[in-house]
Amino acid sequence: MFRKKEKKIKRKKNIFQDYLEAILFAFVVAMLIRNYTIQNFKIPSSSMEKTLLIGDYLIGNKLKYFFTDPEQGDIVIFYYPADPEEPEPRENFAKILGPIYLNKTTWLPKWHQKKNVVKRVIGMPGDVVEVKNKLAYINGEEYKCGTEQYIDRRNISRSEGRIYWDNEFMGSRDNFGPVTVPENEYFVMGDNRDVSGDSRYWGFLPREDIAGTPAIVTFSVGAKPIDSYRDFVLKYQRHLKGKSSVRWKRTLKLIK
Repeated sequence: MFRKKEKKIKRKKNIFQDYLEAILFAFVVAMLIRNYTIQNFKIPSSSMEKTLLIGDYLIGNKLKYFFTDPEQGDIVIFYYPADPEEPEPRENFAKILGPIYLNKTTWLPKWHQKKNVVKRVIGMPGDVVEVKNKLAYINGEEYKCGTEQYIDRRNISRSEGRIYWDNEFMGSRDNFGPVTVPENEYFVMGDNRDVSGDSRYWGFLPREDIAGTPAIVTFSVGAKPIDSYRDFVLKYQRHLKGKSSVRWKRTLKLIK
């Protein structure tokens, strides 16, 4: 006598399990796209004017520097070196995966990553960088990229400076250095030199912190760029408000 083969009973997945698997899959895919391919972000400050304006919505290309290294003059997106590596206070968070943490006080997940910042590469590894009377010098020669601007008439002398790196006096915003860029690091500055918080203030940018490059302005809305340091200070203190409007001419503008 032959026994009939018993049919395997397929258990139906719980509908909750289906939803959970779909959500987790979508989350992983979204995280991979965000971290390794493209990312949308908005320009919040005037440090790169008039190349990039407050209110520009950008698409960043995160693939470019997987295959090549930045070159002098490139605009780079990077994780701000002065930001904390992990959420604070650290004892309140448990790391789950990558930038995902669990808040142990609320039991809710938290995405923590250093904020994205955009600047232009001025000094390459091995270069000697110096700022004299506002102008950047690389290996003793003035470096111009054609996009720099200065909105403050003052020229802050070296003796008036208050910039320190690890307790070492570095000079002022307008008369800084000289410094030699270490291997695998870069010296970056904003195009709007007088109001940019860049390598002059917080040091060299590690290669590992460079995430990509802005590729295109998808949309832009905001006030007219400020041309004077006085107006910049007034706006910072919220005493000056410009009329905001859509900048149609910047829509789908390629970034160089």
